[in-house]
Amino acid sequence: MRLKLLLAYDGTGFSGWQVQEKPAPPPTVQGTLEAALARLTGGQVRVFGSGRTDAGVHAHGQVAHCDVPERPGFDWRHALNAVLPPPVRVLAAEAAAPGFDARRDALSKTYVYQFWREPRFVPPTLAPFVWSSGPLDEAAMRAALPAFLGERDFASLRNAGSETRGSVRRIFAATLTALPPQEFYPPHVPLLRLSVTASGFLKQMVRNMAGLLAACGRGKISPDAVPGLLAARDRAAVPAATAPPQGLALARVDYGPATRGAGEALAARGSR
Repeated sequence: MRLKLLLAYDGTGFSGWQVQEKPAPPPTVQGTLEAALARLTGGQVRVFGSGRTDAGVHAHGQVAHCDVPERPGFDWRHALNAVLPPPVRVLAAEAAAPGFDARRDALSKTYVYQFWREPRFVPPTLAPFVWSSGPLDEAAMRAALPAFLGERDFASLRNAGSETRGSVRRIFAATLTALPPQEFYPPHVPLLRLSVTASGFLKQMVRNMAGLLAACGRGKISPDAVPGLLAARDRAAVPAATAPPQGLALARVDYGPATRGAGEALAARGSR
């Protein structure tokens, strides 16, 4: 049976999604899920994710698929959460079409990146999930966003080591939102959340986009210069560092109606 999983995880203690073929492999989300499935099925089960999140990157809505024995009435979500460590949770588990592929069938993915701009303190409950960036000019960052929209070559935002050949992607939406102040804390600069929805992403593309926007917010790069930096199609042409991983999370993966599993609750809106 093809099983579709909706996953959330705190990526802090993991070396990314993908299993690493080493004599003493570090912990990964994929490896942790496969170990849990092995306990439940008594055999090896390979899990395929919609995308490979990097070390330290989180997920609110990662989607994965795997093939498991047919067990009518068996609650895979409950059973998996009973054996998985607390940083990994299965939010939903359901039967999918036999040919469903979590990566190839994805129509779009949404990542969010969070900037903590208050220089005096970082709430400890937020620290693992934000970049403590310091002050940033929200207006300057927002002025740069239109340059990223549409279909273009994003090689300027791709770090070395990518296995993907092409670098053309389509960004459907990119928004910057100031969130309400954190309850219980003194008055502070609002947290900024960048949300990016695209047909797919290159290696560390959103983190490089976040780093470029932060450079705009610090006055080091003019928003008017961003189109030219993207047109250069060269990562070395962008004078901005890659933003750290802990601010990033895979928020949502969207699929078409033909790929929905029975009872799927996610809305399809249209990969790596």
